[in-house]
Amino acid sequence: MQWYFQPASVILKHGLMWVPLFGWALALMQPIAIKRSRPAKAIRFVLKQGARRLAAGNNIVIYPEGTRVGVDGLGEFKTSGAALAKKAGVPIVPVAHNAGHHWARDSFIKKPGTIHMQIGPAIGTDAKDPRELTAQARDWIENAL
Repeated sequence: MQWYFQPASVILKHGLMWVPLFGWALALMQPIAIKRSRPAKAIRFVLKQGARRLAAGNNIVIYPEGTRVGVDGLGEFKTSGAALAKKAGVPIVPVAHNAGHHWARDSFIKKPGTIHMQIGPAIGTDAKDPRELTAQARDWIENAL
């Protein structure tokens, strides 16, 4: 995702920043690292830091389910990404992919293969609230899979 939408800042869990070498490389990408143990604070942090990154010209990559899920369906989407897009006045670009077939949930082991990705049409954020925007993006992704 970072390659297709560069420059990009990814929203990720703060603990990943502490993984030797991997976390240090992540830090160079200017992520928005959140502590999921404090959801309300995390949302405020995403809105504040996300607005800064967008103003600086970065795209924001959000995995709205918050974690990897099984390949048999989608999980619940969080609305913080849509709230950020609405606040910043930028569109949402949904992306569907099959990475779960190569990096299963609850597994560190990755299987070789090709990840297929579909990039959807931009969703304007003017006329809808974050819940409606999230539902629209989720619907597109579900149909694309």
